[in-house]
Amino acid sequence: MKRSGLPDNPFKVFTPEDLDAKEILDLFVEVPYLNKIQDPGNTMLNGPRGSGKSMLFRYLMPDCQMEAKSLALRELPFFGVLVSIRNTAPNLTELRRLPDQSTRAILNEHALSCFVASRFLQALLDSLPDRPQPSWSAALASYYDYLESLLVRSGRPAIGHDGLDVASPQALLQGCRDLCEDSYADVNHYAKRISFATSLPPYDGVLCDYMTFLCPLLVEARKLPFLPNEAPIYLLLDDADHLNKDQTMVLNSWLTARTQGMVSIKISTQQNYKTLATVSGHLVRSPHDYQEINMSDLYTTKRGLYERSVREIVDRRLRRAKIASTGDAFFPPDRDQELEITQIAEDLRKAWKDSGRGNRPSDDALRYARPEYIRRLGGPSKSRHTYFYAGLDQLIHLSSGQVRYLLQPAAEMYDEQVGQLADSPIREISPGIQNRVVRQEADRLMFSELENLAVSPTDVDIPFDEYRDRVAKLRNLLAFLGGFFFLKLVSDDAERRVFSVAVSGDPDLDVFDVFEFGVVLGYFHRSSIGNKDGTGRTRLYVLTRRLAPHFNLDPSSFSGYQFVTNETLRSAMVNPARTVRAVRSRVKPRPLDEGQMELF
Repeated sequence: MKRSGLPDNPFKVFTPEDLDAKEILDLFVEVPYLNKIQDPGNTMLNGPRGSGKSMLFRYLMPDCQMEAKSLALRELPFFGVLVSIRNTAPNLTELRRLPDQSTRAILNEHALSCFVASRFLQALLDSLPDRPQPSWSAALASYYDYLESLLVRSGRPAIGHDGLDVASPQALLQGCRDLCEDSYADVNHYAKRISFATSLPPYDGVLCDYMTFLCPLLVEARKLPFLPNEAPIYLLLDDADHLNKDQTMVLNSWLTARTQGMVSIKISTQQNYKTLATVSGHLVRSPHDYQEINMSDLYTTKRGLYERSVREIVDRRLRRAKIASTGDAFFPPDRDQELEITQIAEDLRKAWKDSGRGNRPSDDALRYARPEYIRRLGGPSKSRHTYFYAGLDQLIHLSSGQVRYLLQPAAEMYDEQVGQLADSPIREISPGIQNRVVRQEADRLMFSELENLAVSPTDVDIPFDEYRDRVAKLRNLLAFLGGFFFLKLVSDDAERRVFSVAVSGDPDLDVFDVFEFGVVLGYFHRSSIGNKDGTGRTRLYVLTRRLAPHFNLDPSSFSGYQFVTNETLRSAMVNPARTVRAVRSRVKPRPLDEGQMELF
């Protein structure tokens, strides 16, 4: 609840579709690949939940573009149409009863074409000025006739302008949308009929597709007097991995249609895109049919850019809430802890000449000071749980490249701080609250999230028992990696901060499936490195830093990785504790000395 005279929670996570253009521009921070996705051409934007895909697509809509670029609608370089798949998916699962794949493809393409056309026509309605010029009615009446002619060719009886106010641009556009909604209803009603039928009845409704219906409809709209003149239409299909496999194959066929100059298809996925096959059995390929953007690369390969983007987001939200503070001041680290780490870093600099490992004294200070502090907490008092995960820098690392996972905990921290301060203005979030919230989040991710997955599958295409077994193997793999990485952190190895593993040789299908399952769910980032033989590259899987507090790891490492054999990983997926014990002997322990630190 909002307190009198104090701002709402500045870190609240919004659904971009519910925000107006000004609010979007207040919150939006440009990303390095913005120009690439704004250019004409098909694009597939991959990233885990919370990485900002929906916000980016919302920014590409006409109202935001006009506000951001101070242009009139007709002056825009493209017209973006957001088609959200997650909440309104035309995912007619009943069509799976049809035994023939070609029949399923035809009906699914009809459903998807009419669904997208309806969303496009709603976007035209939303973009129509409040006071349209009278001359536009003739153009829109002609567009209505064109749409109807396309539907007549697809099997629909002609009805003309019956019941339409042909002098009203709004009524004409609404009439166009109603035609598409009615055509979508044909296949929707058929799907409901076959779900109860003992034998499959014939389909006798309209049949639309991309090349003879949807694409011509979009191309013809570019001539409308209030739209950007001859500018390309961008179909922004958000969360396209919520389409069923048949519809995904249909969408892939659209990507191969070579219409990018007039209609560009921009797809966002949560790295669970069902297939790259088309209806004809060919594969869509990047960059031949589309260009691919992986948002997690911003964190794993361009982390400086990600950090700057997040700091700007935090500062903007504080300014928007009229809180006179920077992100670093609002999320302070624990002062005593940082002083001790600073002292350890200074000791490492002094010892570098005699026993240093890095090229410079600062290298040793950066690589070993924080791990050494965490190691010392594990002495006789076993107090590693007292390590404070606090400070904006650590919170950025813990977000693991997904802005939502900084904002969501920050919102909880803010609410908790509000409860402690009564009516006093909030000037900062205490380190204790920061630490408590991110530790709770890490435990929830490791326990309740996986428990919920085990009983509520997110992929209905996998048999339930197989899905539950995969969740169990993922949980065990995470437990092994967390334990193994902690052993490395408190060891005497040269590289102690490790968050990534690569498989020595090729992983077998079971190991690969579990890692990829973890990528889809956000437990791993996928990357690649050179293999041990120097003859090519191999997959690298980076553990999400959101789990760092659960395993008492230092989240600020990037470069460290470890090669692990396929056999070790298979063992870990069955018995993680035993596998950790088995590899313990390969990690050189660092002796504990609660007095003077032993320097390598």
